[in-house]
Amino acid sequence: MKIVLQNPILILMIRLFLGGLFIYTSLDKITDPQSFSRDIGNYHIIPYGLENSMAVILPWLELLIGLALISGCLVDGAALVSMSLLVIFIVAIGSAILRGYNIECGCGLKEGEVVGTQKLLENTILFLLGFLILKRDKKKYEIFPNTD
Repeated sequence: MKIVLQNPILILMIRLFLGGLFIYTSLDKITDPQSFSRDIGNYHIIPYGLENSMAVILPWLELLIGLALISGCLVDGAALVSMSLLVIFIVAIGSAILRGYNIECGCGLKEGEVVGTQKLLENTILFLLGFLILKRDKKKYEIFPNTD
């Protein structure tokens, strides 16, 4: 793992992949918030009526995360927020699996993809990629890097 953290080119590739994925998944949700709101409601986690607000806010947040990771602007914050969202997604998917729901995940990657252990694994891997970005040694190819 130390080799990955010390290699700025590999970290850049991870940033571009994760950022591109967040942008890609946000676009369908931005263009069809009603469908995304239904997907959120199917989880039965948040109070009734908040699905619409979440369906409008989350995709734009995902888009901003993706743009920040790709542009190299405020990478630490984008990585931290992406990891936070991924934890929420992991908990929501895990909850749906435990309750026996056979629902679409609403992730925006593939139409009709249902929740399952594969989605848990995918989100866990994405979380770990965000963690690698956050813990990188060299902050190269970035605008406004955190220089603590």
